[in-house]
Amino acid sequence: MKSSLSRALIALGLFAVVFAFAKDGLQGLRFDSPGVLDLAERSQKMPGTRVLPATVLSAAEAEKIFAAPALTEGQTSLPFSDDVYACKTPARVCSQTHERELLTAADGAVKRIDRQLIVVVDSGKPLIFVDWKMPETKTADGDEETHWYLGRMSGNGYHHVEVQFDHDAPGNFLINPQSGKVAFVHNGADIVSVSPDGMHLVTFNTLNPPLSIRVAALDAVGPRLELQCEVGKNDEHTRAAFKGWHDADSFDLTLLPGAAGQEALPLRIAKTDRGWSLATPAAARIAALDFSCH
Repeated sequence: MKSSLSRALIALGLFAVVFAFAKDGLQGLRFDSPGVLDLAERSQKMPGTRVLPATVLSAAEAEKIFAAPALTEGQTSLPFSDDVYACKTPARVCSQTHERELLTAADGAVKRIDRQLIVVVDSGKPLIFVDWKMPETKTADGDEETHWYLGRMSGNGYHHVEVQFDHDAPGNFLINPQSGKVAFVHNGADIVSVSPDGMHLVTFNTLNPPLSIRVAALDAVGPRLELQCEVGKNDEHTRAAFKGWHDADSFDLTLLPGAAGQEALPLRIAKTDRGWSLATPAAARIAALDFSCH
């Protein structure tokens, strides 16, 4: 446990950093900041990867995938601040009250100083998220970002910070408390689903082509991109329906080709001792759709 003197020095250092941010008018850590793993960005690439061969999925398991309901963005999303705080109007005052409770429970690891939400990690300088507002002008729309601390994630212990955008669906920052590594997901606009044990996350957009699915590890050395599945860059039609996590190490989906007369294709993507695997009852159709996982 840190001494009172060391805690005071840390607090003094935080005030100095926050003052510098306020003085310079900076926007703090954002989804496009250097070092942030933006899992909403479909152009993410994994160097030195291999294409997974398709293995056989039994007809019985394929039928289970077909029968399972497709999950929407709202059904798969991480908890929103409204869910965590359970507030009624006036929401902001209530949210501030409930956030203070979570900040107290964080035992000094997360602090709020005015418009700055500060996450202290074990291995580096604090991460600072800044609430800012840009007024509307005669030539440009206004814009703003507001951040809320939502506590620790179950299973992995990552810090969970929501960012509310003025003109877009909310996003979430997932922060490794030891290393300070950060991932961003576009919560509410994309499928964002955490595995039952909290150690993996799958995310993709269901509407905007070309289809690109990303799986990140949320372990002690994460967050890190571990798997990416995608169709050809010129495919404007193939979609995917997410059927949920089959268990802690595998999830199910169906590929939905846009061409008339083509049936949906069930897939199970799983993490094994030897890495990731892709199973389907019709491997030849995977190649025909130019769908691959790396």
